[in-house]
Amino acid sequence: MEDLNYLLKCEQEELLRARFAHCPVARRAHQRLAQGYAARIRRHPHPYRSSRPDGSMSFNPFPFNVEGGAA
Repeated sequence: MEDLNYLLKCEQEELLRARFAHCPVARRAHQRLAQGYAARIRRHPHPYRSSRPDGSMSFNPFPFNVEGGAA
């Protein structure tokens, strides 16, 4: 089983790298890596981002609606 904290850390690092990348190619590469980590987090046996009945989530990587995420 993968370490959930490790996956969360790696995803956040890739999101930051994508945000501060100077060239579009690097930005897309970091975004793809972050998406890969997000998929592994969703498949983790202890779901961390499960939706609640009201549609919210216990964890939102974009709490202030940055990068198009829902607050």
